Amino acid sequence: MKQINRYTWLGLSSILIWASLVAVVKLITESISPILALALIYSFSALCILGLNGFPKISQMPKRYLWGCGSFFVCYEILFLSSVAYSHNHEQVLIIGMINYLWPPLTVIFAIFAQQLSYQWTVILGFILAILGLMIVVNPDILAVSKFWTVLQQNPIAYSFALIGAVLWSCFSVFTKKYAQGHNATPFFFAVTAIALWGIHFISAEPFTLPSLGMWGAIVMTGSLIGIAYSHWNQSLQFGDMKLLILATYFMPILSSVMSILILDATPQLAFWIGTILVTLGAIICWKSTAARH
Repeated sequence: MKQINRYTWLGLSSILIWASLVAVVKLITESISPILALALIYSFSALCILGLNGFPKISQMPKRYLWGCGSFFVCYEILFLSSVAYSHNHEQVLIIGMINYLWPPLTVIFAIFAQQLSYQWTVILGFILAILGLMIVVNPDILAVSKFWTVLQQNPIAYSFALIGAVLWSCFSVFTKKYAQGHNATPFFFAVTAIALWGIHFISAEPFTLPSLGMWGAIVMTGSLIGIAYSHWNQSLQFGDMKLLILATYFMPILSSVMSILILDATPQLAFWIGTILVTLGAIICWKSTAARH
């Protein structure tokens, strides 16, 4: 029992790290060139997770999982983190974080289409609530459609990246279940992500800004914690209380919002919290309305 509790706590710590990721990445990318910051962070993430897990035996893995799911993983990480890096202010970071957390209900919907889950009609209600919550976060005056588009047009690239990323991560989750066959190529995916970010940095001719000593510390710590979180998450799903861990992931919109507000010193309106709760509630309803097919 103690061993199970230990792995469950490791899984919960991973969720806490991921909830803090959005705000921490934003602070780092404000100090040095955005893509350079992401490349440095993920270089240390890759080194950390490779050190903890070793390099996977990719020759033994199903090709659809390795290259198909791997593409979803790499593109998601790049698009989501780039959307955070290119946000214009801390209020936009909160909106981007909420767009990202559409992935739980999207994953449920995609899993239903992939015939991995059986469902009840209430899953539709949950998905609608999640979308409604996001719309309230973007525009509290939800009936004013013109204001909704005005907000989105303030940074269409960042918001589009975040939405595409949420869809890609949902696809990664569904297809990994279908094609992974028990394999775990996460260390390899991280290495490819880091290499891709360095490639984007050099191709875009982005200036190389040498980080300060304190910023180096933040980069190393953030990158290492990301690697540790992914490593611990895989262990916790195998040996921890999976039901508790999966339930905890559905509260990540609220937890991430709290962490972002504390770290970025943002002051959202009441409507933001209403929308955040609706996104969370919608995701939970989607989860409760489904069951795995046997």
